[in-house]
Amino acid sequence: MDTLPPPRIDLLVHAPSPASYRPVLEQLLEPSQQLSTLLAPQLHARIAALPASNRPKSYAELIDLAKQTVDSWDVEDQAAFLAAHPRIGETKGLSQASAGEQAPQQGQQATPAQVLKRLQVLNSLYEDAFPGLRYITFVNGRSRAEIVPELESLLGLSLPPPSQSFAEPRLSSLREKLRIAPAGSKPWREELARGLGDMWAIAKDRAAKWGAK
Repeated sequence: MDTLPPPRIDLLVHAPSPASYRPVLEQLLEPSQQLSTLLAPQLHARIAALPASNRPKSYAELIDLAKQTVDSWDVEDQAAFLAAHPRIGETKGLSQASAGEQAPQQGQQATPAQVLKRLQVLNSLYEDAFPGLRYITFVNGRSRAEIVPELESLLGLSLPPPSQSFAEPRLSSLREKLRIAPAGSKPWREELARGLGDMWAIAKDRAAKWGAK
């Protein structure tokens, strides 16, 4: 999806229907059913109910109000909303914003194939450990290789650094070491909250890159 210039915030918050919110929210977040059917209409209604002087005056304020809206949902909808973000290390089917965030930054080399393979394994393990969730982190200019130890630490794994000569352990052997957090459990909810927090940080970073703080 191509990134379009954002509408002026003072015009957006007076839009007559949720349809105006959807393309903006999809660029700040990622397209999802929950965004279309829940967030856009609920956020529009919430803002329309505010006095004109109290409506968001910046995209950062709009994102804060969107966060409050999502916080009111049940955890199943929150998890599905979070899972609309692509997995770290994916290379296909990315939105323009996600592709730019995951691409090598200036001075960084292309991601080695062994790092992408390691992330594929770790993403699979993460989704086993936290059923229904997807690992989201605010990359903030870091390379994909720098994310590997962060994700391994979260999963409680200690593996040799990925290299061309290192054979990835079998998924089955790694799964035996995982501590599973059933959906709805305290650790699962804590991880959901962490992922959502990083998702909102990503959204604000995208707004800032628009020059629409």
